[in-house]
Amino acid sequence: MLLHHIQKLRVWLRQYPTARKFIKFGIVGATSASVSLGVFWLMALQYPALNLVSKAIGYIMGFFVGFTLNKFWTYIDQTDEDEKYLLKYILVYAVTFVIYLVINFIFDHMVHPNNWFAHLATQFDLTQTSEYLLKNGPLVSNILAIFINIFLNFFGTNKLVFKVPEPDHLFD
Repeated sequence: MLLHHIQKLRVWLRQYPTARKFIKFGIVGATSASVSLGVFWLMALQYPALNLVSKAIGYIMGFFVGFTLNKFWTYIDQTDEDEKYLLKYILVYAVTFVIYLVINFIFDHMVHPNNWFAHLATQFDLTQTSEYLLKNGPLVSNILAIFINIFLNFFGTNKLVFKVPEPDHLFD
């Protein structure tokens, strides 16, 4: 029964290549985000004063995991030996990296989304969760910034780095 549903999903995904790429990109993104978050978490535990540096190092580690998996799995059918994918990928991720850090800075120092989520948790009588959120503002900011960046990176990677070449209509 489960195998039948998986088969139907695979047939459906073949009809929608962008959806298939987004799912693969999401899996790669979840993997690289886990690496990024894990590195940040480990560094922040050891060096709490280096919050932004920990986020930057985690982001860079996630970047290399993401590039490798995207090139050799997500966009394998769109890669060419001669193309300079790493350069384009670095450019896209450099721009989104700056956006990521700005979002983190704004969230950490101006917006404080952990307070919103803590208030929401209190409304659902989740006192321990609320207390945890109040104490871990940088973690909440980092998770939100990562989710925003997933969409920015998919757009940049799909449209600028591993874009499908337009057909040559010169001789039609």
